[in-house]
Amino acid sequence: MASFIDRIRTFFKERKGSRLILILLTALLLELVAALQYTYTRNLLIKEEERITRMELTMESEIILHTLEEAELSMFENEWSVKESLAHPDSLFGAVGRMIESNSNVSGACIAVLPDYYPEKGRLFEPYAHREDGRILVDQIAGPDHDYTLGPYFQQALREETEFWSDPYDYGADPVQKLTTYTYPVRDRSGRLAAICGLDIDLTWLSDTLNVHPYYPSSFGFMLTGPREERVSSRTMDYVAGLVMDPTVDRTIRGRHRVSCIEFRDPVSGKRAYLDYRALPRDPGWIVAEVSYRDEVLAPVRAMMWRILLMALAGFAFLLVIIHRFARNGKRLWEADVKQARIGSELRIARRIQEEMLPKASLDRSDLTVQGSLAPAKEVGGDLFDYYIREEKLFFCIGDVCGKGVPAAMLMAVVHSMLRMLSEQEEAPARILGELNREACRNNATGTFVTLFLGVLDLSTGRLRYCNAGHDRPVLVGDSVEELPALANVPVGAFDDVTYQEQEAMVAPGTLLFLYTDGVTESMDADRRQYGRERLLGALSACPRKPDVLVRTIEAGVRAFAGEAEQSDDLTMLAIHYHPNENTIG
Repeated sequence: MASFIDRIRTFFKERKGSRLILILLTALLLELVAALQYTYTRNLLIKEEERITRMELTMESEIILHTLEEAELSMFENEWSVKESLAHPDSLFGAVGRMIESNSNVSGACIAVLPDYYPEKGRLFEPYAHREDGRILVDQIAGPDHDYTLGPYFQQALREETEFWSDPYDYGADPVQKLTTYTYPVRDRSGRLAAICGLDIDLTWLSDTLNVHPYYPSSFGFMLTGPREERVSSRTMDYVAGLVMDPTVDRTIRGRHRVSCIEFRDPVSGKRAYLDYRALPRDPGWIVAEVSYRDEVLAPVRAMMWRILLMALAGFAFLLVIIHRFARNGKRLWEADVKQARIGSELRIARRIQEEMLPKASLDRSDLTVQGSLAPAKEVGGDLFDYYIREEKLFFCIGDVCGKGVPAAMLMAVVHSMLRMLSEQEEAPARILGELNREACRNNATGTFVTLFLGVLDLSTGRLRYCNAGHDRPVLVGDSVEELPALANVPVGAFDDVTYQEQEAMVAPGTLLFLYTDGVTESMDADRRQYGRERLLGALSACPRKPDVLVRTIEAGVRAFAGEAEQSDDLTMLAIHYHPNENTIG
């Protein structure tokens, strides 16, 4: 025993022990880092599961709502046809057929006429259309074996006299269809309730839609009725549905979309799982849900930890070599320099691409002169402007993406392309911005938004239709210098339920319309004083009404004011001089 202790003492005296301790401490440090990395990655994956689930539920809700709204629109579009046909009962067969033609999601449609409305047709009369083998068949289905007046939805429609969606129900046999019906009361020309119309939506597609691309192998989605039996046990489905409806179960609320979450253990497999669900934001208030299993959510981090453990074991053998070679990082530094140079080159290319997206050619017209300018604060910017003429109307816009650099430039490119596409099909600024906002809000997990001003100038009359989405108000430069009255509205991409308000104004001949981003007025000098709106209005009043001269003058004035201070935001301007029947400009 004494000799063993002497050998240990000798080992440490020869400093071999201190080296071993150093290696062990380093190994322990690596293990601690691995444990911290595991915890961080685990929490990150759980948050990722929350984000993915919120996105899935939001997307699925939008698909369901879109399908329901299309059916409602089909009913509204055919209401006049039904009313016109009420005067002639046989015309209702054509009307019910038209109700189903306009929407492929509608599997059946009926017009249940109030009892004894047509004495010549008997007490009950119900034309019904449905799809069969690619054809639309129409028939009168009311009779002794089918008294629709006894149905709960017919009675509810008579009682409430308003449209509504029914709860899903089973219909037919071999196969059984899962249907929901949009019930709509129709009045005749005298205002008297004459019939109850119904549009049937087959919900078979719903299970396929909710489970077409499951993010995790065993995850599944459902709404009211669960996915098909081959994917999920009926016992699990019944248990999960019971959790949603049980108010005593503990749940958390995730995100601004108000997604509720319940953690539970699957009664069939015994696995821990997450149940996320949300109610549709409008009638019929159905619940869309998503189930994912904890072991599948955390599977990547477990696999990563095994790889880290193996790498740590291998790393022990090479630890001294790694320390010895740590100083030899010249190659890596050189590679970092090369990479940085490549990134700089790619950013310069991106800037040229961004500049190519802006309008270049001057408008070859005697009644209009337009000049735009964009100077990004970084290699690429998040501002945009555009203009072009369609059907003797000048479409123009200016915008500012929240943020700067590459992310803002990418969003700017997307918004720019969508705005050009939408404006080529529509000329109402409010509707263009409304559709652009709906597209921008879709899957916008980062909450990035864009301020935009969109105008349409009728060159033959001087009538200006415009809509402002949170942007700085343009300036009219004429006999006086004043801002164009413009409601602020909400920036594009901020909220998906915004209704944009459109405004109008008359642009007098000879007037110059000046648009800019906040990079002009918020430009700061070395003392952090801003250029400001009043200084801008004063500069505009002193400039000639030549767009190219005015833009150059304002930009030079802003840069002179900023002096040696670094440009903090993109500098974008657009000047439009409307001068019909003028021989000169100025």
